[in-house]
Amino acid sequence: MGGAIWITGLTGCLTSDIDSGKPEPPAHTIALIAPVHAGEQGDAMRLGAEAAAKEFGIQLQYASFKPNEDASEQLAAALRMVEEGSSAILIDPANEHVLEQLAAVASAKGVPVVALNDERLIKGVQSAITVDHVEAGRQAGEALAKLIDDKGTVAIMRSDRTDPDLDLREAGIRESFARHPSIRIAESASCGNLRDACWNAAKGMLDASPIDGAIALESGASLGLADEAKRRGEAGNLKIVAFGSQVEQLSLLQDGVIHQLVVQNDFSFGYIGLEQAVALLTGKETPGHPTMLGTKVVNADNMFWMNNQKLLFPFVQ
Repeated sequence: MGGAIWITGLTGCLTSDIDSGKPEPPAHTIALIAPVHAGEQGDAMRLGAEAAAKEFGIQLQYASFKPNEDASEQLAAALRMVEEGSSAILIDPANEHVLEQLAAVASAKGVPVVALNDERLIKGVQSAITVDHVEAGRQAGEALAKLIDDKGTVAIMRSDRTDPDLDLREAGIRESFARHPSIRIAESASCGNLRDACWNAAKGMLDASPIDGAIALESGASLGLADEAKRRGEAGNLKIVAFGSQVEQLSLLQDGVIHQLVVQNDFSFGYIGLEQAVALLTGKETPGHPTMLGTKVVNADNMFWMNNQKLLFPFVQ
């Protein structure tokens, strides 16, 4: 069986003829395939895509996934959307295989594909929106270096899956630490999406070597690391920098368990992605190169600043 698909028909997407009372059907239907293991990230993308769909008179279909579903379910859902007649596909792909397979099938049917949170403009992918993952890694590295006063032992909690974007994040982190000769990188750990597995990975990492701070490349790793810091009575003392803006991460940021978060505007991924899909469908120009969005480092002191509100809390209108 493929992934569970929740189809959202937007209530504000259809224009109506007031005189006749007959709705005018939207010209196009665009599918948004959520990232796997994403939680609130997928919801924020959906909100952005919904806002753009309402503006452009597009019907949006949304495919989301359960926590135990992965790349195979994502690919199956995306291919099903193509087969069912979607005019264009927006996808934050789980891996390169998903993107390649989808692009090949969609291209054969003349269905544009827009990659979200991904810069690979491979054959069949007409547009891409991403962030500079190396720069995001540098931001995380510099944030942790400052937290530990430019000296000490640090670790990196990786993902147990292959993801070029996460590799770029880590490259940026290591590039940053190379500028700080008094910082040593200890043996790191890796884990998947399951929080308990990430907690066990963090426990093993901290048992192996005392560290002053750590960077978690994914939200799940940051939650497991936070759990272990609290279990050891080191919450606050162990400096934690992470990527993401999930509700629980923000709560841990407020409580001082996580110290810094590198965040991106997932709402904008959805909005700009749908905007570019509409451009492709109507013969308008798209950039021809990946659209780069920025990342920001937030902490407990600035998370409620006005300019960070929509970034962190896109669900609050």
